[in-house]
Amino acid sequence: MPILIEFAASCHYASENGIEIPTELSVGNENVALIATLDTGAAHCIFERRYGEELGLDVEAGRTQRFRTMAGFFVAYEHEVTIHTLGIEFPAAVFFAQDAGFTRNFLGRSGWLNRLRIGIIDYDRLLLLSGYES
Repeated sequence: MPILIEFAASCHYASENGIEIPTELSVGNENVALIATLDTGAAHCIFERRYGEELGLDVEAGRTQRFRTMAGFFVAYEHEVTIHTLGIEFPAAVFFAQDAGFTRNFLGRSGWLNRLRIGIIDYDRLLLLSGYES
């Protein structure tokens, strides 16, 4: 029996660099726009340090967490922000990297994926999104 799901938003992505999604982070009246990569294997959302600084955050005042990757370890700091993705917004705890040389932005399971219903049609390079409560 087919399952029908409706989505509130969609976007096409270029597959060469993964599923890249236009994203905006905000804290109070400050906001920053960026492109983040969907990473279903990442436990958390992790962003470049500079974006935390642009939001006016004291990045290293956040809760410290050490992350392990196949390439080694890195440190990041947790902060509460509002994430805006394709017209959908919600509060989330995210991490900003300690090292200014960290130049990747990931949307992970906690703080992003667990707040949304998603559909991916990779053949068409199409991402479909709705808020989880929708």
